[in-house]
Parts: sequence; C-alpha cells; structure tokens
Amino acid sequence: MYIILCFLLRILSAVGARLRDITEQMGAETSLLAMRLMMNRGLHIAERLLWMIVLLGSICTVYMLSQMQIARYFTSPTVISVDRDYRGWNGSLPAVTLCYYDHIDSFKANEVIQEEWNVSIIDEDYFYIMDFLYAVVNATVSNYAEITKFSSDERFDDINLYDVILAINRPFDQVISSFDANFKVHVQMVMTERGSCYAINSPMSAVLGKEVSVQFEDLPPPLSCQFGKQQCYIRMDLYESTGVLDVHSPYEVSATEANIVALHKSDEITASFKVLETVASKNLRELSIYSKSLCLARCRAVMSLEMCNCVPFFYPFVPGPSCNPAGFECLLDFKWPIWALHICKCPSTCTEIEYTMQTVKKSSWGMKSNEEATSIETATSSFRWDLIPPKVRFRRDVVFSFEDLIVSFGGALALFIGVSVMGLVQMGYIILINVLQDIFKLLWFIKTCLVKNCRRNKKSKSLTHIQINVSRAETAELPLFEYVN
Repeated sequence: MYIILCFLLRILSAVGARLRDITEQMGAETSLLAMRLMMNRGLHIAERLLWMIVLLGSICTVYMLSQMQIARYFTSPTVISVDRDYRGWNGSLPAVTLCYYDHIDSFKANEVIQEEWNVSIIDEDYFYIMDFLYAVVNATVSNYAEITKFSSDERFDDINLYDVILAINRPFDQVISSFDANFKVHVQMVMTERGSCYAINSPMSAVLGKEVSVQFEDLPPPLSCQFGKQQCYIRMDLYESTGVLDVHSPYEVSATEANIVALHKSDEITASFKVLETVASKNLRELSIYSKSLCLARCRAVMSLEMCNCVPFFYPFVPGPSCNPAGFECLLDFKWPIWALHICKCPSTCTEIEYTMQTVKKSSWGMKSNEEATSIETATSSFRWDLIPPKVRFRRDVVFSFEDLIVSFGGALALFIGVSVMGLVQMGYIILINVLQDIFKLLWFIKTCLVKNCRRNKKSKSLTHIQINVSRAETAELPLFEYVN
C-alpha cells in the first residue's frame, strides 16, 4: 500500500510540474502578467495565491458578462427609425380576398348530391340536402349555427366538409388587369374564416392550403411598383357576381376583424389606400414563414381541437380530424371561438404593411327600367385599388448585432484579463503543442517497454530451450538399466 501511495504521489508531482511548465510558457508568450507572477517561485506563496485569485475572478467575470451578451443577442432587440428618401422606393400593392355572396355552383352541387347520396331532384330529400350544402358554404367562424341543425343526421357524419366545398365551389371567372401588362397577378382559392374565397395578389395564401411544407422562397412575388410613378393599381371586373372584398397586406391572410368592402351588381368602386410600411434591415436574421393573422387562426384551430377533438374546415392547414355537423354542435356548446379571441395572443411581424382607405369613389352604372329585366343577369361590377405614394416609412433594425457581440467579447477579455484574440490563439497553440509532445512521449515510452518486454521474452525462451537440450544430452549418456532376477 505504501508503494502504491508513493507511486501516485510521484505521478501527481510530475503532472503538476508539467502544468506549471505549460502555464509559464503561456505567460511568457502572451505577456499575461498575472499568469507569470502566479508561477514565479521567487515570490511569496501568499502573493502568488493573490494573483491566482485575481486571475480566476477575472475569468469568472468575463464568463458572466459573455452569458449576458449572448442572451441579449438572442432576444433580438430592435429599434425603429424613420426613412424619408421616398423617390426610389418600391412597394407591394395590396392583396384582396374576394368572397362571393353566392358560393355554390348549382350544376356541381347537383352532381355531388347524386354521387354522394344517390338523390335526384325528384326525391323529397333533394332540397333538404341542398339546404345542408348552403349551410356549409355560407358558414363562417362567427356564424356556423345552421350546420348544427344537421348534427343528428347520420348521413353527414362521415362527410369531409372541406372536400364538399371544393367540389361545389363557384369558379373564379373574373378579369384581372393592372398597370403592368406583363405581370400575371396571382389568384388562388383559399379557405378563410369567412368560408371559401379567392385571394388576389396574396403570396401568403399558399400557406392556407393543405400543403404544410411551404418555403418562403417558393412563394410567388406580389405585384410591386415604384411609388414615384404614381400609377400603381389593380383592377378586377366581375361578371354576374357580387361579393365582399377584404384589402390587406400581401404578406398577411384575410382576418375576420378586417375591413370589408361590399360590391354589388353594377357597382364601380375606386379605392385609394395610404400605405404605412415597416421594412426590416438586411442584418435581421431570417425567420420562417410567419403571419400574425395566421398565428391567431392556428391558435383558434388548436383550441377547437382541444375542446371537441376536431378541426373546422376553415383551417385545412392544421392537422387533425375534420369537424362534422356533430363537431360543430360541440363547438357551439363551448361558444367557440369567443374564448379564443381573449386567449390567443401573437406577436407582430418584423415587416409590416398597413393599408388605410383614404378615398372611395363608388358609382352605379344605372339601367333603365325596361332594360333591367333583360340586362340584370349580365351586369358587370368592377373594383380598382391603387396606392397613394408614401413619403415616410419606418425601418426596423437590430440594436445588438453579431458584430456588436464579437466586440463585446473582445472588450471584456481585454478589460478584465488583458488578452486579445491572438493571445488566445497563442495559448491554444502552446497547449496543443505540449499535449502532442506528451502524447508522443507516452507512445514512445509504451513502444520502448513493449520492445524490451519482447526481447526479454525471447531471451528467456532461448535459455529455456538450451536447458532442455542439455538435460536431454545428459539423459542420453546414462547407462542402460540392468534387470536383476
């Protein structure tokens, strides 16, 4: 036991001497005064301990400050400034979500009733099922009570209401024109909280579909123009159609609390919007697709899933079982989504575009009484929206960027420890070189021991072989045995 203890003490003494040697080298190479004084054997032990405490305290202070700076960097604090150089600005035109008053295509509805329920127009259940289809397509988040009237009918339990709406939805056959004749304005059917609608010049509408994996780079760009030209507009002509319009940012989705513009037959509306834009600086870190309206909609959908174990057909982008009429009755009992309006909270986006309606010119073409009966079915409505060129916009920039983080690290190291980046590199170099040298020495020592051991084994084997040969020779010289009778 005494021998083992002495052996361990010798190893610890050798390791301590080696560490002291490496520390002296780092102090000499980096000119770090505290490290050199701490290893100076000419000083009193109390003074050396004092310098060691000072060095360790400085390292702990740098570590705590670095943690605070990293936390500040990841919280991404921002500041908003004002830009006034408006002559060269390019901006996006507003998006419009059109929801028809009459959603149903009668011919498609007749085919769906025939295929799904095997009911024709001569059957007594035909108009009952047609009322069900009207209740589905006219339902909104705030008004879906009509669907609950069919909750006791088992024929509607296994019907996917979203697929039914797609099958009977009225197609978009309107004409879209803009100031840029070469640009094709993006139009897409979307399911909003007001039912089935069509989003125009709205890239974010792609997120409302069933395709969950949508990347921001894959979204089509909205129509944009240079504000200085003062001719930024989009015009939509509707034939035999009426509906409501929601004007919103192209990077947002239509919300239930949005401002609504009603468009009736023979109406011609020209609306001018004032834009207030908040742009993000280039050094803001990239985020995934995010929209405040989309976040609120997802929150309401998740609440319905938790309440009644189903998701209304307004949210096809949220995974989960779709609500049938019985599921909507459950949601009505919970007074959904009234609770969600108070619970769901979502932060705003870094880039915001707000449109405020400034002027509206509405005129009715008017028709003579004797022509109204023959022309009312082909009456045309139009809606044109344009922008008033802004002269002020906000810019959101980060207060503490990655460059500021690096500078804060360097300042803390220089202030409390007195070392720079090159000093840290020199320390790492010295540690690496000495560790490699010790590893090579250890490997050489192991190799030497193995060689000596092999030689010793060979020598012992040769001696054993000689002894065996000698014993055999001596045995061969012995006289033969004599048998005594």
